[in-house]
This record gives sequence, structure tokens and C-alpha cells, in this order.
Amino acid sequence: MLDVAQRVPSGADRPRPERRPAPAFDRNARAAELRRAPYPPVVGATIQRASAVFVGAWDRALRDVQRVQERQLFSLIDHARDTEFGQAHGFASIRTYEDFVRRVPIGDYDAFSPYIDRMRAGERNLLVPEFVRHFGNSSGSSNQGRPKFLPITERQVRHQQKAGTDTVMRYLAWSRNAGLFGGGFTLGLFPPITMREEGPVLVTSNPALMMTKMPAITRPVYLPDDDVRRLGDYDTKLGVIAQRYLDHDVQAVTGTTCWFTLLFEKVLAEARRRGRRADCIADVWPNLRVLFGGGVSATPYLPVIRNLVGHDDITLVDTYNATEGGVYAASDFSGARGMLVLPHRGTFFEFVPLEEMGKPDPTRVPLWAVERDRPYAIVPTTVSGLYAYTLGDIVRFPQNQPLRMEFMGRLSGCLSVTQELTTHVEVERAMEHAIAAVPCRTVDFGAAADVGVSGTAKSRYVLFVEFQEGAAPADLAAFARAFDEGMCAQNRVYREHRGGDVAILPARVVLLRSGGARAFLDEVTRGNVQGKFPRIIDDTKKTLLGKHVKG
Repeated sequence: MLDVAQRVPSGADRPRPERRPAPAFDRNARAAELRRAPYPPVVGATIQRASAVFVGAWDRALRDVQRVQERQLFSLIDHARDTEFGQAHGFASIRTYEDFVRRVPIGDYDAFSPYIDRMRAGERNLLVPEFVRHFGNSSGSSNQGRPKFLPITERQVRHQQKAGTDTVMRYLAWSRNAGLFGGGFTLGLFPPITMREEGPVLVTSNPALMMTKMPAITRPVYLPDDDVRRLGDYDTKLGVIAQRYLDHDVQAVTGTTCWFTLLFEKVLAEARRRGRRADCIADVWPNLRVLFGGGVSATPYLPVIRNLVGHDDITLVDTYNATEGGVYAASDFSGARGMLVLPHRGTFFEFVPLEEMGKPDPTRVPLWAVERDRPYAIVPTTVSGLYAYTLGDIVRFPQNQPLRMEFMGRLSGCLSVTQELTTHVEVERAMEHAIAAVPCRTVDFGAAADVGVSGTAKSRYVLFVEFQEGAAPADLAAFARAFDEGMCAQNRVYREHRGGDVAILPARVVLLRSGGARAFLDEVTRGNVQGKFPRIIDDTKKTLLGKHVKG
């Protein structure tokens, strides 16, 4: 028998080893392990210094916007003066902007489609003199329900490349991030680069076309490889990207903002599958500092993005772009609302006050004459042959010195139960107010309407929301009230019709199940990378969302 003094300690009274904190994860060591892009640091430093030239040209264009815009207009008119459209509208005799307004009416896609259909058959000298090889298949449709095929000329491609360079250079001038082109990779999330042949032309998407036209100098630092770019299924593509580029020094990601979170989730899952430390993206790609987004407002996604990345030191560069002309505006990092207009990259801008849209002879306002905070329908004239074209977007200018443009929504996408015409931006700002008042993190959201509630003539807004796991509001009723308060602050008519429940009843929040927003988006867009969760939800989409509601 053992002496008591020599007894082997039991589990309960065995001396516990001293607890030592786990060693800190060394992200510098992780960064040193990553595969670097072929350009040495001196290249990044040189490009960063050159950024001041591009920023200076952009700023000068904004200071002299009327002259710059008139020069854009007369260049477009002169190029097309002998085309069928140019001769029909007297381009040869246009000497002033007022001449242009008198001779060229505002037109929608249906007005241009007879020309476009002939151009797709190979005819030239219709809207522009040259043969147009590429047509962008827009995600929207015409008033007659026909798909849209928008011409993209080589001249437009060159202007888009310059505008994209402007955007990156302004970021470099502001951030002084020389590593972006001095050893780091940029990862692009875009549709497949395949082209569909239609007789003599090719049908594609604008982002896919721009991938094939990438300048030679950027190709060595741009991911993914061509075989990955060609993958059509986007979920598969993101999975392959996560597997193949986990150990590359990814310092920037570019694409549609709402897809960044899905990429990050795939990357973290792949790292953990390999047994790696991956609490956040900074553990995998420690030098990732910038996301070049667009397509939707970045603000609602930032809390989730920062949580997944693992730090707040991540910059999201926003752009406002369209197949009809390219990049219209981009972030300037001033902290002011909206994005800085690009007036010198091939597009001439006009605007129609929102309340006058649909009138036979609406007021047309050039870029140099816009009023601050007034909602407008944007009417661009493009280098690809669309003249005074109704794009269908609503914008406003929160600041006009220098000119800053803010996307508000679509003409076809306002939410209105009592003529309040609530826009995409107003819904987002009401949501920002609710998140600030009742802290939480959202994955995605959109607003719909219940009309004729409980057999009355009154209506209410219904907010469909997916919250991040473990980050839902503690008090959902308080969150709904805060969203309602935000809507009252954003929209005067909503506020007046909410007072005393006179016509609009309190807002209702409907929870989407985990993954419901992505499942719904895949269902309605069939995996289209350009698809965005709608901020304004029509009755058809509202019905489809029903199957994704949390039980």
C-alpha cells in the first residue's frame, strides 16, 4: 500500500499545469510564406508616385466641367455626323448644347432597338460609323419585355480602361499603398469570359468583356487564371478560387460588392479544411487592404465584411458604372456622400428632374447645371452610339462643388403605397438608422409593401432581413420602430402619411433563414455575378421570398 504522502493524485486534486496563453498568430510570418506577384516593390512605388498625374487631370476636369463636357458632346456628335442616326438628326449643324437638345429627343431602349438589331446583323454606319463587334446583354429588359443588347465599341472599352485606371490611381494617391503593384495580387470576381457568337457579333457582359481587354501591364498581377475565369457556375468558381489562391498574396479584390462575403466564407472554409489557423481573412491574406466594388451601395455590407476580414483597416472603393458608357463616378475617400463624377471619360451627361419623367417635353439639365439634392433621372450620351438615352436610374448630387453623384435607385424600382416614391437609397439609410439604434449585423435586406392591411385602405412596409448568425437585434420590435423612424426622416411623404397611422401603418420585419438571402438571389438571378439582392421588392419577388423566411 502506498503511503499517503506518495499517493498518485486523482483527477480532482492533481496539480494543474500552469496555463500559458496560446502564442499569438504571426501574420507577418504568414505574409512571408505567400506567393508574391512578379513585380518588385520598385514598380509599385513608381506607380504610386505616378498616381498624382491621374488625380490632377480628374480634378482639373471637375473644375472646368462645362468645357470638358461640351468637348465630350461635340466629339461624339462629330464622330457620328455621317451615320444614319446623325444625318436624321442634323448632327452636322449642331453647334451648341441647345442645338443638341432641340434636335435629339430623349429615347429609351425601344427607340434605339431598330438600329441595334441591324448593327447586330453586321451593319455599320447606323449609330456609330464603325462595325461594332461586342454587345452587352443587360440584366434588364425593355418596355416591350425584350432583352437588351447594348453596343460596346472599342472606343468605349478604351474610355472604361482609363476610368478604371483613374479609380485605382485615386486610391493609390490617398492610401499610398505601393504594395498593390509591388508584389501583391488583385483577385477579380466577374462573370465567365466566354462569348456567344451571333452571326458576325459576340454577345457577352460588360465585365466579362473588360476582363478579355485587360492591359498587358496588369495581367501578371491579376487573378484568377483564364481556366477559372471561364467557369460558368459562380459557386463552383468561388470554391476553385479559394482552393487555388489560398497561398497567394492577395492584396485587393474587385467585383460586385455583395459577393465579397461569399468569397471570404469559402476561403475561410478551405483554410480550416487544410488545418490552418483561420479565425478571419487577415489570418489567410494578411496584406488584403482594399476591395474595389460596385453595383450596390457598399455601406450595408461593411460591418459584415469587416467582421470577416478581422479588422477595420479595409477600404471599399465604390464605383457607379453601367454597360451604357462605362464608369460614371467613383470613391474619392473624402468621407462625403456619393461618388466623384468622371466628366472626361467619353460620356456626356444630362438629367431630367424625377417629377418630369414621362412628360412629353421634360426639362433637360446638363451636368454643369444640376441642383444639389434634387432627384434626377440620368440621361447619358455614350461613345457607343446611345444619344440622350434614358438609363432608368435615379441619382442626386449631395454636393456640386466638386460634383458628387449618388445612386438612388431605379425608375422602375420605387416603393410607393401613397405616392411617397421611396428609393433604394432611402431604404438603405433607414436601415443604417435602425442598425445604429439597435445594434446588429445584416447579411442582406430589402423592403416590400403590404397593401390593404386587415381589410383597410392602409398599407405598411415589410422589411425582409437576414441577420448574421449570432448578431440579430436583441429587440426586434425596437428594430422595426427604428427602421420606421429612419423612413420618416428620409421621406417627407412617408412621414406625413405615417403620422397618426393616417395611411401608412408601422413597419413589419420578416426574418430570413440563414443563407436565405443567397438562396433567393441564386433563384432569381440563376447565379449571375451581377445580380444584387433587391432593396425594393415587388410582389412577384415577395412571393418567392416566402420560401426563405425563417420558420
